[in-house]
Amino acid sequence: MLLLSTALNTATPADNTDTTCIVFLDDISATGTIFEDIYLSFAMHQMEHKNLFSMAEGKPVRILDLDLIDIDMQREFLMNYCEENPGREFTDGVTLLYKQFPQAD
Repeated sequence: MLLLSTALNTATPADNTDTTCIVFLDDISATGTIFEDIYLSFAMHQMEHKNLFSMAEGKPVRILDLDLIDIDMQREFLMNYCEENPGREFTDGVTLLYKQFPQAD
């Protein structure tokens, strides 16, 4: 039955607009490190963009240094956030992670 419904489903992964933590957790449990790396790369790019927007608006930026919060710590932070808040947006967790980095002087 699952195979039939999957075969008849015309929606693609790109059509999925659900960006909640439960999707992140499901993706990680289904595919492991492949999606995990993609999500972490996305998170780092989002934080870099937050810095660019902050600079453009004259607001403080964060020091996004992996020596301060390494990839394993970022992964753990986002996993914990999503496990505790499965219905929240994954990007909300990224924003909280961003705020963990110190502000630049």
